[in-house]
Amino acid sequence: MTELKEVFEMVTKQADPDRDSWKQQEKRQRRTTRNRRVGAIVLVAAMIVALVAVFGVSRPLQKVKVAHTPSPATEVPFETTPPIGPQIIGLDGAPMLQLPGPFAGSSGHVPSPDGASIAYMVLGDVSVVGADGSNDRTLTDGGNRNDGDAMNHISWSPDGSMLAYAWDGEIFVMNADGSDKQQLTQSDPGTGSYYPAWSPDGSSIAYWSGSSTGEDAGPSDAEIYRIPATGGTPDRLTNDDVPDIEPTWSPDSTQIAFRHGDALRLMRADGSGPHDVESVAYDFGPWAPAWSPDGTMIAFLVVDPTGRSITNGPLLDVRVLTVATGDVSRLGVRVETDLNGPSWAMGDALLINRYD
Repeated sequence: MTELKEVFEMVTKQADPDRDSWKQQEKRQRRTTRNRRVGAIVLVAAMIVALVAVFGVSRPLQKVKVAHTPSPATEVPFETTPPIGPQIIGLDGAPMLQLPGPFAGSSGHVPSPDGASIAYMVLGDVSVVGADGSNDRTLTDGGNRNDGDAMNHISWSPDGSMLAYAWDGEIFVMNADGSDKQQLTQSDPGTGSYYPAWSPDGSSIAYWSGSSTGEDAGPSDAEIYRIPATGGTPDRLTNDDVPDIEPTWSPDSTQIAFRHGDALRLMRADGSGPHDVESVAYDFGPWAPAWSPDGTMIAFLVVDPTGRSITNGPLLDVRVLTVATGDVSRLGVRVETDLNGPSWAMGDALLINRYD
């Protein structure tokens, strides 16, 4: 706890839900101004960097460089009134650190491998901001028509030099400064490719492809694919009549976890050995899986059919699966929509945009 206190001081001194309400909530979030978000994003980046520095967390197959941590002027007390906003929480659900304001208006916050920057999406555009608040810039210039929570996503290359992102039904890569944009996929008419995830070994990008219907839960023909990060012919990894979406890689690049209908499914990187590791008994099952840096756990979201936010949007529980045993813990905290999927701040804590 002494180390945690030091981190806190260092950072702070410085009935099933219906799809219409799901869509309406997403649109309400995107209408919130981009300027309200930058401060919170910067603090998230700074906090992740600080946690990496203190706890020695590193990503497999690469060295982690620790960036300078800025010093916010005032402490941030724990918020208790929903929406609570961005917090670091322990795996028992207890808050550890509070950051100011909700993450309204943006989504898909992903720290760079060296912790110096955060990539995020707002109004469909890809942006990057430095951990010290400098050089906030938008890297794309509008026109992204992806419509659905499980479509847009950003993923850093393992060395932090490039970004993969979903854009208007295709998968693109670009340099981290927004230059040299290249389209990797060529989807058939009426279909699209979405939600890229760069493998930790740098060789491949996983994504899902299917009918461009805008369905949050994915169309029935949604399947997981893998394409070389340099471009080429994609490999189809799943083949069934159940929506397969939102892939995430294990840290050693040997496995992929993804949402398979109302179940969380694992398979080998070549698509073999698929098996469910968690399922639910109602629609809108496991969303936005995120594999822990040590490979032992997967965090994900499950819709709470009994809960609605003050804006009548669906609420989702944060849960964590222990891969080896199949045990799932419910953390007792909720977020609004799977746009606010969990990310790992360190080995035993999550960064979430908490509702309550």
